[in-house]
Amino acid sequence: MAKRILNLMISLMVRVGDGLRDGTRRLFGQTPGATCVVLAYHSVTSPERAAFARQMDVLLAAARPVAAGVDTLPEKGGRYAAVTFDDGFENIVENALPELERRNIPATLFVVTEALGAERGWEHRGGDDTRQERVMSVECLGHLPSELVTIGSHSMTHPMLPLIGKKQALEELRGSRLKLEKIVNRKVNLFSFPYGAFNDSVVESCREAGYGRVFTALPMFAFSQPGEFVSGRAGTAPTDWPLEFRLKLAGAYRWQPYAFAMKRRVLAALHGRAQKPLELGEKSVA
Repeated sequence: MAKRILNLMISLMVRVGDGLRDGTRRLFGQTPGATCVVLAYHSVTSPERAAFARQMDVLLAAARPVAAGVDTLPEKGGRYAAVTFDDGFENIVENALPELERRNIPATLFVVTEALGAERGWEHRGGDDTRQERVMSVECLGHLPSELVTIGSHSMTHPMLPLIGKKQALEELRGSRLKLEKIVNRKVNLFSFPYGAFNDSVVESCREAGYGRVFTALPMFAFSQPGEFVSGRAGTAPTDWPLEFRLKLAGAYRWQPYAFAMKRRVLAALHGRAQKPLELGEKSVA
């Protein structure tokens, strides 16, 4: 709880700083550039549906919704947001998609293909405790409304990709994409890293496997560069406090990756070890 409050307070200061910067730009006749935050959910249970609906109302009031596969943001500025879900749980179809459809908000579902129609079988490493949740069936996945839902891959078996060999990683990446394309009968070119874990080798494997964009669990602004391949996301849940959600939606948690990197360097220096390449398994998500 104390850590959560500290994160919120730091993010609030970032948001205040953003407001002062944007206000100064407007005073000098400048238009702040466009920003987009990609929200990453896992589960929306029946008791959480009302809270999720309120969050979507806040999203519509504060930003314009876009699909996670959008090529570029408009040049004239503005705030945008994309909604994504990892793992492909049934409760997303039951509780989240109806609320999104009611508000015409597009969504991307990242699916673990070998878990379709079964309870999640991968190791729990933090984040939402979804060990009792069931993944949607193949039939359900094939009948999702294509005008609202984009399907992306979340691997075949949800491994920690930096810890397996490149050959196995490519099998996970290619196998899941090909299976999903067969089920939904359309191209699948988006991928999100299981547990948020990645390194340069995994990113290169994603390129080799034919993906057009991959998503991390780093809460950075997304779609800010032409041809952007690696995009950040802000981990989100219906249980977020209202202020917490608004700050995530504003991109105010984007300081966290820098804090994680600094912590790694300090610990490496204290222990006299070379720093390993970044793998976000340390801030693991389900």
